[in-house]
Amino acid sequence: MKKIAVLFIIFLSVLVYSGCTDLTEEPNGLMAPEGFFKTPADVQAVVMGAYAEWNTTQIEKSFLLLLMLRSDMIDIGDLGTAAERIAINSFSMDANNSLISESWVRLYQSISAANTAIKAAREISADDKIKKELEAKARFIRAFTYFHLVRCFGDVPYMDAPIESAEVLNAIVRTPESEIYNKIIEDLIFAKTNLPAKNTADVRNIGTQGSAATVLADVYLTLKQFGNAATEARYVINNSASFNYQLEKNYQDLFNANIETTGSLKEPVFTIDKKATLFQGGYDPVEGMVNMTRIKGSAPRSLSVNVPSLKVYTTWDSRDYRRKVSFEDSVTVAGVKTALVKAPAVISIKRPHIAKYFRYTGPGPLVSGDDRSSDHHYCLYRYADVLLMAAEAIAEAEGATAEAIGYVNQIRTRARWNGVKLTDFPTDLTIGISKTDFIKVVREERRLEFAFEFNRWYDIKRWGILEEAFTLPESLETRVVVKSRDYLFPLPQSEINVTNLIQNPGY
Repeated sequence: MKKIAVLFIIFLSVLVYSGCTDLTEEPNGLMAPEGFFKTPADVQAVVMGAYAEWNTTQIEKSFLLLLMLRSDMIDIGDLGTAAERIAINSFSMDANNSLISESWVRLYQSISAANTAIKAAREISADDKIKKELEAKARFIRAFTYFHLVRCFGDVPYMDAPIESAEVLNAIVRTPESEIYNKIIEDLIFAKTNLPAKNTADVRNIGTQGSAATVLADVYLTLKQFGNAATEARYVINNSASFNYQLEKNYQDLFNANIETTGSLKEPVFTIDKKATLFQGGYDPVEGMVNMTRIKGSAPRSLSVNVPSLKVYTTWDSRDYRRKVSFEDSVTVAGVKTALVKAPAVISIKRPHIAKYFRYTGPGPLVSGDDRSSDHHYCLYRYADVLLMAAEAIAEAEGATAEAIGYVNQIRTRARWNGVKLTDFPTDLTIGISKTDFIKVVREERRLEFAFEFNRWYDIKRWGILEEAFTLPESLETRVVVKSRDYLFPLPQSEINVTNLIQNPGY
């Protein structure tokens, strides 16, 4: 039997909870499936294990960082950081890159747990509605995870059942993207049909009808099935009251963990949650977004790893409140506040930094005694995303209609609130804008609204603008890119070495 990498584990480390929504508790140990799944609570535990993989710092410092560095809005600040990070940012990485291999393992471990939960949900004795909801939770996170894998790697091994024999292991091959997308859509339709409108206590880190439809809209948008994407986005918008979704009044509140931890925000659609007081277990804050984005020299253990490409800051209209929220452009040293570009020698990276993750980290770091941790809920989707996906899909399918324009104007109206009062920037779009110009506006609105939120690379990829984003004089970050290679990441070399999988072109 070939020894295949850790993604193909048979026994899962499942997280057992005193409550079903906290994804950062310590694992209770390894449990064999045949001795574990007897009740819905047993299945719920392994469902939570599938979601929990997304809440580990390993995902944060590998996969989320990988997505950020691949975009045209992020650069490396401290060039003394790990070479693997620099290689991703410069489009010079190879198949031995540790961020790639760590991401691959974590994503497949989530899928493995989801597959086990799906099988168990179908086999336990319980009410059919309960069984279907458990299966739907697992199928949501499986679809969500495969959606990331297929966009990053293209054809990948598709597994929809637990690995229970050497023969199954040895038969694994890369599944065509088209087949994987069909499976993702099947899972999301099942999830949308069988998940609740809201979770208990309205937590947003477990799938719901609204989040399933949101991901489904994104899948259809990626596949350029614009009519279907518009239908799903409209479904979420039309049912937003039932799902308890709306734009927050103050853009800053989305990145203020003091507010996030109260659970009062309505804009998040699907989140991964950080809880600083529990870093001893599933969350280890050795390196996360807080200290990787925080200004080196301004506080202990601040790294200036992922910083904005300078042109992102200089070309962003200073009247836009989202710019103020997104950046930290000053620093206080020895009680004196100065612009970062004029900071004293102790500050080595003299450029604006990303403020979304370290400005308001919540009460947890004080309790834990570790200022690298945070209580943030990272929004992987939020209601603003739904509105802009709807605007783009409608425009592509039907033109720049009043409905599509109205969704963009909702985003712009919120952006005019500067935390104190309404301003007059950015202005609303008006009826009569051409389809081509409107789509350009939507793309730019996405770039600003979701700055540094892990999704810019996916937009570059689905719009097919790799060369435009990185090789033109007006590009935010100039890089040498190879179109035939760089839309995909390499499969981990450790995986290639022990399987018959074929590497992506150019690696």
